[in-house]
Amino acid sequence: MSTVRRKRARVDTTAAADAEPEPASEPVAVAPQITRAEKYYFEDGDLVLRAESTLFRVHKFVLSRDSSMFKDMFVIPGGSAASAADGSNDETPLVVSDSASSMTALLWVLYALPPELQAYLSSDKNTVDLDRLLLVAEITNKYHFTSIEEWSLQVIRAVVPKLKFTSSTSTLLVRALTLAERFADSALIDTVLTAWETLVRTVSKPAELITKSDTHPWLIAFAYHTQVSTMKLKRHVFAKDLTLEGCDGLSQTHITKLLFGRWSLEAEVTRLASNPPALPSTGCVHPGKHQDDCDAQWRKAWGDAVNSKAVAALESTDLLGRLKAIQAHLAALNTRKSIHNGACYRKNREVAIATLIARKKRTLHEHFQLPGNFTVGHS
Repeated sequence: MSTVRRKRARVDTTAAADAEPEPASEPVAVAPQITRAEKYYFEDGDLVLRAESTLFRVHKFVLSRDSSMFKDMFVIPGGSAASAADGSNDETPLVVSDSASSMTALLWVLYALPPELQAYLSSDKNTVDLDRLLLVAEITNKYHFTSIEEWSLQVIRAVVPKLKFTSSTSTLLVRALTLAERFADSALIDTVLTAWETLVRTVSKPAELITKSDTHPWLIAFAYHTQVSTMKLKRHVFAKDLTLEGCDGLSQTHITKLLFGRWSLEAEVTRLASNPPALPSTGCVHPGKHQDDCDAQWRKAWGDAVNSKAVAALESTDLLGRLKAIQAHLAALNTRKSIHNGACYRKNREVAIATLIARKKRTLHEHFQLPGNFTVGHS
């Protein structure tokens, strides 16, 4: 039986080659799913706001409180009510550039009842939401809610010392300090720095805080300061290089700054040992000889404090720890019998050491600044 072979159909390759390729389909932008706020969407509201993909239906009179910018938004220069084209319904909301969480925080403080706000000043740490307070301070500053902004800063100053921060919540302190600097709030700056100093001295791995505070010189300086005291230098028997223990996760730049800071802090501790801060001249009712006696007594008291057991037991790089130990030693002294009118001496002594500690805290980051012509090598 013979087999019939069929010819294969001829393909026109020329036509296929000349055919233009179909254009690639462009990605279709997916519109965000718009949802109504669960709590702040009031059916009787007369203004619809949209923050990100969340709609808020609120009351204009509430947003107009406290001489805010919203009050000016709702009235045009001629005094007539602003057009209802924006914000009248869900289809034409008034779009703001704030995050949904920031807008929620603003509406919370505007609609909250007095007992709810008062809870933030209570001693119960569990009632404090610092993240919300920071959002309130930021957004009320933006929209000029003057009295509410001041209230939020007052509460932040009061609650930060009560809270116990951990490595996971340390970013709240970074935000709080950034806020304090923006508002030039020196009291809040000192409060945050004190809380951060407590945190870095209690965490098991200060190196973790170095990476989290890398953008702020004051905060990273405290983390560096503590890390310098905890890291260990180890030289291998058959190697020239030093190994730093306790610095896992840090970059070569961080480690170089730590080594430079170690040298700088030791030099500063040595310098301060023989150079007490100057006593203020105010408050001395008998200038002249009495002032000279005060200065002489001060130099002796400073030397005794520097050489005390409590100070000597601390690391040679622990600048702040040594200064605080000196402060405690001086506070325990009784100078009434050694100097006439010793009250003024004690007061000036307290001011001198407190001022020195505050200044060293603010300039601590300078010990970890590398010279301008210094180049960090790569390991």
